[in-house]
Amino acid sequence: MTHLLDNDYTLPLRPYSQNELADNRQQLRKKLHLGQTFAEHGKCGHFYLVKENGRKEKNINETKCADSGNCSVCWKYSKKDKNYKDRAGYLIKDYCDLFCDEPKRLDHEKIDLENIFYHWLYEN
Repeated sequence: MTHLLDNDYTLPLRPYSQNELADNRQQLRKKLHLGQTFAEHGKCGHFYLVKENGRKEKNINETKCADSGNCSVCWKYSKKDKNYKDRAGYLIKDYCDLFCDEPKRLDHEKIDLENIFYHWLYEN
């Protein structure tokens, strides 16, 4: 079985509409049970959607502070196999660079990056 971070980006075989890309994004969020709440950590600069009805989401909503608790991205990065540290670091940087502002226009590459980031963070 290959590791998620071993996979290279594959070009789409056909064009995708903005509606189709938005649907793909929604399917990812539904599959991984991601809510609408972002955790943001000023110390490390990471941000990510948290699990819907999860402990972190409840904590953020109660404290009204998105920078509550530990950073799941930093924790996951510190726990990864050393063979994948570089790739995981590039994944995190690319995600943070591309999604620091909500993209005005979606494309296949952005959706693929977001998909890989959240699968790495929550499933891998």
